[in-house]
Amino acid sequence: MEERREVDIQVSRSRAVDRLAANLGLKKMGTHFFCPGCQPTARGIPELVIKEGSFQSFRCGAEGDVVGLVKLAWGCDLETAIAWLEKETASEKN
Repeated sequence: MEERREVDIQVSRSRAVDRLAANLGLKKMGTHFFCPGCQPTARGIPELVIKEGSFQSFRCGAEGDVVGLVKLAWGCDLETAIAWLEKETASEKN
C-alpha cells in the first residue's frame, strides 16, 4: 500500500498527468479526459478529471488514485499498474 501512495505522490508532484494520460491512450478535450471505463470511444463530452494524484468520472462514478486509473484503462492488476507507473515516473525522480 505504501508503494502505491508513493507513486501517487510522484505523479502529483511531477505534474506528469497529461503525459501519463496520453501514454495510457486517454483522449483529452479542454481540461477533461474521456473515461476509459464508460467512454472508450471518446465520443460526447469528456467527463473524467485527473487531479492531485486521483481521478473521478462524473459519468460512471469511477474514482480512485492514479494506480486505479491505470488498472481501469488497461484492465490490468495492481502489480502491473504500479510497475508501469514506476517506469513512467523514473526520470522524474532523478
